[in-house]
Parts: sequence; C-alpha cells; structure tokens
Amino acid sequence: MPTAASECFDGGVLLAAPKKRRIPENAVLTIRSSQRSDNETDTTELNTTAQYLYRGGKAKIIYTELDEQGEPSGKTAITVLDERLVTIRKTGFTEAVMVLETGKTHPARYNTMLGAMEMRLCATEITSALHQDGGSLRLRYLLDIGESYSASNLIDLQVTLRTEG
Repeated sequence: MPTAASECFDGGVLLAAPKKRRIPENAVLTIRSSQRSDNETDTTELNTTAQYLYRGGKAKIIYTELDEQGEPSGKTAITVLDERLVTIRKTGFTEAVMVLETGKTHPARYNTMLGAMEMRLCATEITSALHQDGGSLRLRYLLDIGESYSASNLIDLQVTLRTEG
C-alpha cells in the first residue's frame, strides 16, 4: 500500500529534471528556523545557494547541507505540492523523508550515523507565497519523538532568484 511519502516521490517524477541536465543553483535561499521545547527556544539562520524549480503551481527547493567544518554533508529537497502538503527529503549523512500536511500527523524515520529515530510530525501551518520568481514559504509543525521529546518548530524560507551577469 503506498504511503503519502512514496506517492510524493514514487519514481522521482515529481518536478524531476531531465536526467542528462544538471539544474543550476539559480537561487539564494535564506532559512530561519526555531524550535521550542521545555520553554527553551533554539533559533538558527542559514544563507546558501539552491536549485529552485516552479512548475504548475508546485515548487521544489534543493540545497546542500554543510557540516560544522563547512564541508558538504548531504542534500535537502523541499517540495511544495500545494497549500496543505509539503515533503522534505534529506540524503547524505542524515536520511529522512518527512511529510508535512496541515492538520494530519505523519510518521517519519530519521536515520543518522549514530542511529535512527522514529518521530511523528503534524503541520499546523503551511503558508506558501512561492511563484516563478521565488518567494517565501512558512512551515509550522509539531514534532514528537516517542515519550521523551516534543517540540514546536517554525521554518521560514525566502527564495530569491539570482540574476545573470
């Protein structure tokens, strides 16, 4: 039986680029995220280059994750299917497929070099103002890891297309 995640990524057909052509890093991506747990908030900001595709009302943002030494450690692909459904796929040192769907809880398995974590995600807000020329995306969701940890997360993404020249 297909899952929401497998339906989103089955066969790599969703917004897939032709196999022989590499999509250029055509955008600057700013990610501001915060995670609130036990009355403490951790906030981070990342500015990086990204591949940005927008077609048929769907958007895909692909960027390279860096480790603490600034070396590439994997890729993250964020796919906005509509105002209610976003998928996040991580590959590299961390492997995961996360489905965020407003008002619904989805399981996810987060694999790292130190082991795997089973978690549940429930999106409380997905606000997309993405379009052909970039735009913004806000993801607000609850994260639950077993009985031991829960957090409220907010991710704000800003995509700005780079100009040639």
